[in-house]
Amino acid sequence: MWLTGRSFLFSSCMKVKEKLYIYILLALNFLQWFSIVETEYGLPQLIKYLLSVFALAAIIYYRVKNASIPGESKTYDPVIIIFIIWSFYLLFEASLEFNDVFYIQRVLGQRYFYLPYLLPLIILYTRFDLKFFAYFIQVASVLIVFSILIQIYVMGFSMGDGMYEPLHRIGLFDIGSGLALLISHLYKKKYVSYLFVLYFMISIFLYASFGRRGLFVESILMVVAMIAIRLKSSLTVVKQRMILYFSIFLFVIFVMLLFEPVIGTAFIFQRGFGESAIEASRGQVFSDFFADFVRKTDWIFGRGLDGHVLRTIAVDDTEQLIENGFLTIILKGGLLYLIPMLIIMLRASFLGFYRSNNDLSKALATVVFIHFISMMMFGLPDYSSHYVIVWVAVAACLSTTVRLADNQQVFLAMNA
Repeated sequence: MWLTGRSFLFSSCMKVKEKLYIYILLALNFLQWFSIVETEYGLPQLIKYLLSVFALAAIIYYRVKNASIPGESKTYDPVIIIFIIWSFYLLFEASLEFNDVFYIQRVLGQRYFYLPYLLPLIILYTRFDLKFFAYFIQVASVLIVFSILIQIYVMGFSMGDGMYEPLHRIGLFDIGSGLALLISHLYKKKYVSYLFVLYFMISIFLYASFGRRGLFVESILMVVAMIAIRLKSSLTVVKQRMILYFSIFLFVIFVMLLFEPVIGTAFIFQRGFGESAIEASRGQVFSDFFADFVRKTDWIFGRGLDGHVLRTIAVDDTEQLIENGFLTIILKGGLLYLIPMLIIMLRASFLGFYRSNNDLSKALATVVFIHFISMMMFGLPDYSSHYVIVWVAVAACLSTTVRLADNQQVFLAMNA
């Protein structure tokens, strides 16, 4: 009796800690949405800053309570140490300029400034075990219903009202749909898989309609990766594979018959994917960057987290961001930041794919690798739930506790 009570108490404590991370992801989603609509709706700015402070404080608190264990985590090798040291230097250098309240507001309110470069330092040394991901999929499977309902509303009433606010509105309850899609087959409630597939199918349609090439490609890759993981999974029996093949076939036929007129006129296909299309939307931006970024010291060390680069189409001829993850990171931290970061990500992805025994690790590795690909199209460091999940995936792939469990152990943990 005493042992049972103790186990229940321990389980409850674990859920309290894991629940905190759900609140973190939701707070970041609402923070992004508030940043877009605060002026339109007359919302007090204080709400935005409170959400930002809560998310940051909770991420730090969770790290303190769930520190990674050196024997389980590969986070103490030279490349990661170099990355950590250079990140601390960039953060310290930027903080020397914080001489009034405006800078504090920028830190807490601007999603691409300062905090995205602090997140990896905290999350890399946080422990995420099987129980964390078990609770994550349980909550994500409930919240995705709200996201689907918002998607349906957007398709019915918001298709002609711009794209940024509707897309962020849909993302309010999306705490990591990509990861959830990839691991939903590990959850015993089979309808959960269908919910996430439905969410991604609608998302692909919306991204095509709004002309969001990066998000469109990323979503397609997620669906393809989901199929690949399930077809190779030891948990997928022959009957389930046949159902999966047949479902894919029916979906393709459905899209061809019913959505051909829509797809043919979708904004994303009007914009195109070819070299000329990229040149039209990004050509001047890249030309300005390479024209201005000519010194060796710029390429090696970057221009700091508050650095600017030439942008002839901007009001003051300068900008702090490039619509490309690789170039933005070089602008901020140079190759000294970019190269270690890419090594960390690709190594984590390699370990998740080839040095693991379960589908969860492969799903985490996929999240990291697809983010790497998305950096070519956008994929900026971002104070968002998406970027947090990417680094959670990196930290988990570096953990032997997560990687060495077999599929049966993961399945039991997911459904305990």
